[in-house]
Amino acid sequence: MCGIAGIFDLKGKPVDQRDVINMTARLTHRGPDGTGSYVEGPIALGHARLAVIDVAGGAQPIFNEDQSIAVVCNGEIYNFQEIRDALLKKGHVFSTRSDTEVIVHLYEEEGIDCIKRFRGMFAFALWDSGRKKLFLGRDIVGKKPLYYIFEGDRLYFASEIKSLLAVGLKPNLNFSSLGLFFKYQFIPGTETIFEGIQSVPPAQVLSVDEKGTKIQSYWSIPHPEVGKVSEAVCREILHEKLEEAVKIRLVSDVPLGAFLSGGLDSSIIVSLMRKLQVKDLKTFSIGFSDDSYDETPYAKQVAEFFNTDHHHETLHLDLLQHLPEIIAQFDQPFGDASAIAVYQLSKMTRQSVTVALSGDGSDEIFCGYRRYVGRKLLSHYWRLPQFIRKKWVERLADRLREGTAYYADSYVKQLRLFIQFSRRLEENPNNVLPQAFTDDDLRQLFNPHIQLKLEKNSRDQMQELSERFSNLDALSQMMWTDFNSYLPDDILVKVDRMSMAHGLEVRSPFLDQDVIESVLKMPIDLKLKGLETKYILKKTFQHSLPKEIVQRKKHGFMLPLGTLFKKELKPLVETLLLKPDKLGLFNTNYIASLHHEHQRDLRDHSVKLWLLLVFRFWADEVYDKK
Repeated sequence: MCGIAGIFDLKGKPVDQRDVINMTARLTHRGPDGTGSYVEGPIALGHARLAVIDVAGGAQPIFNEDQSIAVVCNGEIYNFQEIRDALLKKGHVFSTRSDTEVIVHLYEEEGIDCIKRFRGMFAFALWDSGRKKLFLGRDIVGKKPLYYIFEGDRLYFASEIKSLLAVGLKPNLNFSSLGLFFKYQFIPGTETIFEGIQSVPPAQVLSVDEKGTKIQSYWSIPHPEVGKVSEAVCREILHEKLEEAVKIRLVSDVPLGAFLSGGLDSSIIVSLMRKLQVKDLKTFSIGFSDDSYDETPYAKQVAEFFNTDHHHETLHLDLLQHLPEIIAQFDQPFGDASAIAVYQLSKMTRQSVTVALSGDGSDEIFCGYRRYVGRKLLSHYWRLPQFIRKKWVERLADRLREGTAYYADSYVKQLRLFIQFSRRLEENPNNVLPQAFTDDDLRQLFNPHIQLKLEKNSRDQMQELSERFSNLDALSQMMWTDFNSYLPDDILVKVDRMSMAHGLEVRSPFLDQDVIESVLKMPIDLKLKGLETKYILKKTFQHSLPKEIVQRKKHGFMLPLGTLFKKELKPLVETLLLKPDKLGLFNTNYIASLHHEHQRDLRDHSVKLWLLLVFRFWADEVYDKK
């Protein structure tokens, strides 16, 4: 795992090496083991290295035999040994044992189509000096980030936005992304909070030369295959593919372990690591002092079952002290509060190992979220006469006190979320993702002149994405939308930034290309069977885990925000959120009403308040410097 950065002048003007050195210096948390750079005329490549494979000899940039092709890469190519062996037989000469070097040699053979052959998590920049052409490529899911911006005839790119800003760029606020952040808790799609700064989409390559730019897709998400596939065959395929995905992720020249939450997904990964005879297996979990949020007893049970060297901590961060530091890691507003727990988990894990396997990605390919069950129930709910739904059920839900308990333990919260989901889909069938602030909420949140700017910049990439999959059944539409938005723009961003903040590499076997393609082709009713989520996954591994782990309900990895905003975070609302912001964005009277209702247990507004708090910390830091 590493950080990459670079500059390309499309008109051929020389690049100043100091600029790429400054950009790379902002990424040393991602790569604490050394930096490297290459500057030749109009191109500059920078690399901050976390040494995992070929610790002694894998420094980057890496070149082909005659140094006409150079590459910097963030990530891992898991099938590199197989590709390397084939290239050696064709006469290629390797100067390192690293996985990254296969990129330049396979490019010599196949051109940029070589990217189709790589199984891994990666974002790379490849410079072809003969063609004067730059390629920026990203893995199929988007596990590793890659941002870019054009300033005149010059392209800047980097693993993180802070690296782009290191050369003095001062882009304006992107109002379209501003609205989307408060709506979805993260910024979906290719745009960012800054105008002009974009991300290379997953499974795509951006090519740049003096003639201009071109972006092309090299992989697309598979649809379920037509025809009945037996459950037994699916279980056999799943076990084989996932075990192999774990196996190829065990290649490392540095200590390796696993995250272990006590949930189904991470427990399966640990069971397969044990089956593959990983010695001295270390596992890591983070817990909460609030028992309704804490999963560590289950993590300990799994650790004892597999006899791992288990490490666990209870979340004890001083939020007032550490929150600004954590928020700063994302470079733009990011609203998934569980990032705080991942931050401490990564810090603890890095004290013992450099690489950790995780269970990320399972929910998005196996119908793992409760809202998939809710979507299935809606088809029955909508059969009720409208007067019963509108005048009785929904009116009752609106009047009940919500409280701040964990939502899985609160029938009122679950009912209200279900009603909100129903109303959202009745209004727009493609509005499948949960919303923190509805469109009505946003009209109350922002001051009138800001509302006008939002309306002029109202493109919703999430809606466009969901519409692309509207030809699928309702559950598949939700899954495919999650896979292309919530997964790369929330889950993977969270894990990448929080782990990289501590120089920890996290590998996700569920997001292996062979696993993804095999599972997404399976019939939907093998993933959500009746009201049971992850049915095929549970059946496949039911004899490999303790019975309690297989049968327990999905818990979710989240912070007790409702309680925090009544205690530790309450002063921040009163001293920060209830005062006008520097940009004049928010209606403080509306924010005060949210705070009042939350304190009186009328509504749980903790997510709304959290998003506002995150944004204020981010904005005050950014615009104080301008």
